[in-house]
Amino acid sequence: MARDIRLLARCIGLVLAALMLASTVSCAPAGAAVGDDRAGDSSVQSSGVERGDVSIGLVGSYTASADDLVLDAYDSAGLKASYVSLRDTARPVAGAQQAVRDLVSRQVTVIAISGIDASQDKQGWAAALQSARHAGIPVMLINPICTPADTRLFAAALTINDRATDAMPIDKATMLVVNDRPHARNMMVTTLKH
Repeated sequence: MARDIRLLARCIGLVLAALMLASTVSCAPAGAAVGDDRAGDSSVQSSGVERGDVSIGLVGSYTASADDLVLDAYDSAGLKASYVSLRDTARPVAGAQQAVRDLVSRQVTVIAISGIDASQDKQGWAAALQSARHAGIPVMLINPICTPADTRLFAAALTINDRATDAMPIDKATMLVVNDRPHARNMMVTTLKH
């Protein structure tokens, strides 16, 4: 009887150890950004997310000039977006980095960062974006001032141009990233309804 209990305890211990090890494994694909499937590599493709299940975390820019247009475009397309405003923030870079970490803990589907300047506090940005990468959350940069040098930290850079007739609707570009479908690294998008 005591032998059976010891055997059962060992089995439970092994199962718990395996679970703990599995929880430390990153959700990030090797050598690519989460959501960056430019080559159509099926080994990192997701099975697809329905629009109604998408939650976008939008980290606002310091000036917030295009943020309202982006939020309106997502709303018109039926995508849920939560907004972290950096307007009038004393330390906007640190605030934006903390917003990324907060959105990771909220487990949003995708993080969009408006007006990032990754040349300011490179290590802080690398750590914040790495937290999204390890959580398996793709990151999009909207109208970036300076992108991170490590391209594995973001899936796409979106430039808003509402005058270009060939610009992709921002909701479509977002869904390509969310569903890990082939897309350009740099995309021109529009916030206007088509």
